[in-house]
Amino acid sequence: MTASETDGTRDAPPSMSGRRSLATALAPALTVAVSLLGLCLLWNLAAGVWPSRAFPGPGQVWQVLLREAASGDLFYHLGVTLGRVAAAYIVAMIIGSVIGVLLGSYRRVDRFFNPWVILFLNIPALVVIVLGYIWFGLNEAAAIGAVAVNKIPNVVVTMREGARTLDPSYAEM
Repeated sequence: MTASETDGTRDAPPSMSGRRSLATALAPALTVAVSLLGLCLLWNLAAGVWPSRAFPGPGQVWQVLLREAASGDLFYHLGVTLGRVAAAYIVAMIIGSVIGVLLGSYRRVDRFFNPWVILFLNIPALVVIVLGYIWFGLNEAAAIGAVAVNKIPNVVVTMREGARTLDPSYAEM
């Protein structure tokens, strides 16, 4: 018996196998396209229910996007935002990596700080951002700090688990 006879599958005829592989390859892209088209349709229908000032339709949003891109404002603000994201990422990676390696390397330290890690993992991002703005004002440092504080626990857990599984002979190198 062949493998296809034992597992209950049959091989496609040679002429159909090329078509099936093309259809299989296009299926994910087609699924995404249909999903996005459905989203735009629902968005457009919802925009007809509420005033355009409160809920603009896809066409209005597209026009504003093109206008802002043509003026250069879109790319300027996109650059500023990406700069903030990069700064928050660097801060979160540095602080989270140091804490995570310490927790993964020393069981007693991990047992002491584990409840804190769990607590910080469960604080919603919006709460951290609002508290950051209340405590530090509406400025760049508060925005970067709030995002970093929100991401540090995720980095800590990842680095802690990595440090735990590290072979001790590699740590000596």
